[in-house]
Amino acid sequence: MIDRLIFGVALSVVGCNGLFPEPSIPLTLKEKAKMQSVGKVCMKKNKQTLQVKRLCQRWEVQRNV
Repeated sequence: MIDRLIFGVALSVVGCNGLFPEPSIPLTLKEKAKMQSVGKVCMKKNKQTLQVKRLCQRWEVQRNV
C-alpha cells in the first residue's frame, strides 16, 4: 500500500514539471517603445497599405499573447 502511495506521488511530481510554461522574458525599453509606436499606427482607422495591415495583424497577435 505504501509503495503505491510513493509511486503515485513520484508520478504526480514528474507530471507537474511539464504543465507550466517558462516565464516570458520582459521587454527591453527599446522593444516597449517600438510596440507603442506600432500600436499608435494600428489604432488609426485609416490603414492604407498592405504592409501596414500585415504589421497590425502581427501586432494584434503579439499583444494578445
